[in-house]
Amino acid sequence: MGDLMAVINMQANEMWAQNFDGSHSSSRTVQVPNQDAFVEIALFSYWAAGESHHESAAFITQIVSASGVENFPSANVTGGDLVSVAFRRAVTSVTFKVEVFQTKGMARWMIYHWG
Repeated sequence: MGDLMAVINMQANEMWAQNFDGSHSSSRTVQVPNQDAFVEIALFSYWAAGESHHESAAFITQIVSASGVENFPSANVTGGDLVSVAFRRAVTSVTFKVEVFQTKGMARWMIYHWG
Protein backbone atom coordinates (compact mmCIF):
# COMPACT_ATOMS: atom_id res chain seq x y z
CA MET A 1 0.00 0.00 0.00
CA GLY A 2 1.30 3.52 -0.78
CA ASP A 3 2.06 6.26 1.69
CA LEU A 4 -1.05 7.30 3.57
CA MET A 5 -1.33 10.85 4.81
CA ALA A 6 -3.51 11.99 7.67
CA VAL A 7 -4.34 15.25 9.37
CA ILE A 8 -1.85 15.60 12.24
CA ASN A 9 -2.70 19.11 13.43
CA MET A 10 -4.94 22.03 12.60
CA GLN A 11 -4.98 25.83 12.89
CA ALA A 12 -8.18 27.86 12.61
CA ASN A 13 -9.72 31.21 13.48
CA GLU A 14 -12.10 33.81 12.14
CA MET A 15 -11.65 37.30 10.74
CA TRP A 16 -13.86 40.11 9.52
CA ALA A 17 -13.94 43.50 7.80
CA GLN A 18 -16.58 46.21 7.89
CA ASN A 19 -17.29 49.50 6.13
CA PHE A 20 -20.72 50.87 5.30
CA ASP A 21 -19.43 53.99 3.49
CA GLY A 22 -16.98 52.43 1.04
CA SER A 23 -14.47 49.60 0.93
CA HIS A 24 -12.24 48.01 3.55
CA SER A 25 -10.18 44.86 3.92
CA SER A 26 -8.44 42.87 6.61
CA SER A 27 -5.53 40.47 6.05
CA ARG A 28 -3.92 37.92 8.33
CA THR A 29 -0.69 36.01 7.75
CA VAL A 30 -0.48 32.71 9.63
CA GLN A 31 2.83 30.92 10.21
CA VAL A 32 2.89 27.18 9.51
CA PRO A 33 5.69 24.88 10.81
CA ASN A 34 7.02 23.75 7.39
CA GLN A 35 4.41 21.03 6.90
CA ASP A 36 2.25 19.83 4.04
CA ALA A 37 -1.04 21.66 4.39
CA PHE A 38 -4.53 22.00 3.00
CA VAL A 39 -5.62 25.62 3.52
CA GLU A 40 -9.05 27.15 3.10
CA ILE A 41 -11.10 30.24 3.86
CA ALA A 42 -14.87 30.61 3.66
CA LEU A 43 -17.20 33.56 4.06
CA PHE A 44 -19.81 32.57 6.62
CA SER A 45 -21.69 35.82 7.17
CA TYR A 46 -22.25 39.17 5.56
CA TRP A 47 -24.53 42.02 6.43
CA ALA A 48 -25.49 45.03 4.33
CA ALA A 49 -27.36 48.09 5.60
CA GLY A 50 -29.80 48.60 2.74
CA GLU A 51 -27.22 49.50 0.11
CA SER A 52 -28.16 48.56 -3.43
CA HIS A 53 -24.58 47.60 -4.27
CA HIS A 54 -22.40 45.70 -1.81
CA GLU A 55 -19.74 43.00 -1.88
CA SER A 56 -18.01 40.67 0.57
CA ALA A 57 -15.25 38.22 -0.34
CA ALA A 58 -12.83 35.94 1.52
CA PHE A 59 -9.76 34.49 -0.17
CA ILE A 60 -6.09 33.44 0.02
CA THR A 61 -3.61 36.03 -1.27
CA GLN A 62 -0.27 34.27 -0.67
CA ILE A 63 1.21 30.87 0.20
CA VAL A 64 4.89 30.31 0.96
CA SER A 65 5.82 26.65 0.54
CA ALA A 66 8.18 24.23 -1.20
CA SER A 67 6.72 25.66 -4.44
CA GLY A 68 8.14 29.08 -3.51
CA VAL A 69 6.22 32.30 -2.90
CA GLU A 70 2.88 32.16 -4.68
CA ASN A 71 0.93 35.40 -4.92
CA PHE A 72 -2.73 35.09 -5.83
CA PRO A 73 -5.15 37.92 -6.71
CA SER A 74 -5.24 40.36 -3.79
CA ALA A 75 -8.51 42.08 -4.73
CA ASN A 76 -11.86 40.93 -6.06
CA VAL A 77 -11.55 42.81 -9.35
CA THR A 78 -12.66 40.26 -11.93
CA GLY A 79 -14.74 38.10 -9.60
CA GLY A 80 -13.64 34.73 -10.97
CA ASP A 81 -9.98 34.26 -10.13
CA LEU A 82 -9.95 34.31 -6.32
CA VAL A 83 -8.33 31.36 -4.51
CA SER A 84 -10.16 29.95 -1.49
CA VAL A 85 -8.59 26.46 -1.14
CA ALA A 86 -5.17 24.97 -1.87
CA PHE A 87 -2.87 22.08 -0.94
CA ARG A 88 0.89 22.65 -0.87
CA ARG A 89 3.95 20.79 0.41
CA ALA A 90 6.18 22.25 3.16
CA VAL A 91 4.05 25.33 3.88
CA THR A 92 5.61 28.05 6.05
CA SER A 93 2.97 30.81 5.80
CA VAL A 94 -0.46 31.60 4.40
CA THR A 95 -2.08 35.03 4.02
CA PHE A 96 -5.86 35.25 4.15
CA LYS A 97 -7.98 38.31 3.31
CA VAL A 98 -11.56 39.50 3.81
CA GLU A 99 -12.62 42.37 1.54
CA VAL A 100 -15.90 44.31 1.77
CA PHE A 101 -17.68 47.15 0.04
CA GLN A 102 -20.58 48.82 1.90
CA THR A 103 -21.08 45.76 4.10
CA LYS A 104 -19.63 43.65 6.91
CA GLY A 105 -18.15 40.26 6.03
CA MET A 106 -17.04 37.50 8.37
CA ALA A 107 -14.96 34.47 7.38
CA ARG A 108 -13.32 31.47 8.98
CA TRP A 109 -9.94 30.13 7.88
CA MET A 110 -8.51 26.67 8.47
CA ILE A 111 -5.13 25.07 7.92
CA TYR A 112 -4.98 21.27 8.05
CA HIS A 113 -1.43 19.92 8.62
CA TRP A 114 -0.76 16.64 6.84
CA GLY A 115 1.85 14.08 7.67
